[in-house]
Amino acid sequence: MLTLAHLERGVNLRCGVTVTEVTGDGVRLADGELVEADEVLVAVGSRPNTDWLDGSGLTVGDGVVCDEYCQAARNVYAAGDVARWYNPLFGVAMRIEHRTNAAEQGMAAARNLLDPGAGKPFAPVPYFWSDQYDMKIQAYGYLRGHDEVAVVEGDLDERRFVAAYRIGDRLTGALAVGMPPKAIRQWRLAIAKGASWRESVGIGAAAN
Repeated sequence: MLTLAHLERGVNLRCGVTVTEVTGDGVRLADGELVEADEVLVAVGSRPNTDWLDGSGLTVGDGVVCDEYCQAARNVYAAGDVARWYNPLFGVAMRIEHRTNAAEQGMAAARNLLDPGAGKPFAPVPYFWSDQYDMKIQAYGYLRGHDEVAVVEGDLDERRFVAAYRIGDRLTGALAVGMPPKAIRQWRLAIAKGASWRESVGIGAAAN
């Protein structure tokens, strides 16, 4: 659906190809083709800067590895893009590159550092949003490794819908496209309380 939206607006998508060279005329692909361009924007993802921690004794693996309290070692805490912590709400370790998470995790790490005896696990419902053309995309939860994804409100063809994600018998994520913010907020609450898939189906029915 998103691919079609780009194609309709004249975007030429090249998926699964490799750029071997940036030239004065554009970029050259692995098969030798030159894609002409006046300007080239490079967006190739990111890697957490942990090289300076080599030999520190901290466990590093796609970030600084932390427990559910954001603690990497005794009296050592991490937060933000560099922290890979265990989120007990989903039972998985995750590293999130989003300003909202960085702010919330920073406060959680500070609280736990100042009073470790009364520490609380950092167990947020991850969130991100994006505006693409006239569509607003919003997502809550953990959208990886799911067993099922189902459209529970709206219609794909109209590009206005909410899709729910399931792992086992639990609701783990929700994605909204072209919907008002309030359409997905109830899904966030359901994810936060660990709602079952059966309960989530009820949310979709109530919305319709």
